[in-house]
Amino acid sequence: MVFAPTMVVSTIILSDLHLGRTTRAAVSPESIASLCAPFDRVVLNGDVYEAHHPALKERGTEAWLNLQDQLVAAGCDLIPIAGNHDAKAFDRRDLFLEEGLVWVTHGDVLDERIAPWSLSAKRMAMAWEKAASQMPIHQRLSREGQLEIARLAGFAEWDLGPKDRVPPAGGTSLRKAMRDPGRLISVLRYWKECPDRALRFAHTTGVKAPIVVLGHSHNAGRWRREDRTILNTGAFGFPGRPYAVVLDDQGVALRAVELSEQGYQLADKPYWADSWDVIRAQASSD
Repeated sequence: MVFAPTMVVSTIILSDLHLGRTTRAAVSPESIASLCAPFDRVVLNGDVYEAHHPALKERGTEAWLNLQDQLVAAGCDLIPIAGNHDAKAFDRRDLFLEEGLVWVTHGDVLDERIAPWSLSAKRMAMAWEKAASQMPIHQRLSREGQLEIARLAGFAEWDLGPKDRVPPAGGTSLRKAMRDPGRLISVLRYWKECPDRALRFAHTTGVKAPIVVLGHSHNAGRWRREDRTILNTGAFGFPGRPYAVVLDDQGVALRAVELSEQGYQLADKPYWADSWDVIRAQASSD
């Protein structure tokens, strides 16, 4: 059972900054720090930086450490969550907030190919199958087990042998996928299926939260499935724009992140918002 919070820590949730890339990424650590500094808690929901790509990891690590230092100095409670581009960098794979009303995870757990549009999708699917086969069935079917399998499968994109082809800069680049008709179909199919996959995952693993927050797909939006609201914060790069999920005393909101000469700012008007009373009612009906 989940309960409505009585006092909410002001929180911003972002994903898919992809720090370390020269394009299709957040413009700088400073711009993200400025956006996040007014909040007490900052959740970075996966693909925070390019932690594993041979050509990008040094610059990505430097940018991440810079951002981390700035947010800590601002007094923020910083919580990074691993995605498939920083799978080995962070231990945390998901997060429950406000007494279980909000569940946050990157989203790579929703498909055994991790990123179906990736040139490494087949390799990752094989790694998923191997990891699952080596795990006791009761663990394999649990939320924690599924998240660990996804982590191990994601490693396969970056654990390269001497004869393996290094993924293009950015690895699972959606821009490159959009130029290939077959991979484009994979992207569009994943976008269509993602909310239903999230609902199915919640049902099979016992996640009761009425609010589910994802990233990974780079497809920002809000979907309603049964008594759940599924939010995606998009990405700081192709093909859309970044969004932020904001938690405060009033409730939960999905707000666009806009870039101006002054840096990143939250849009004045939310794309979507619900009060804690409405969210609590959703939880009670589950």
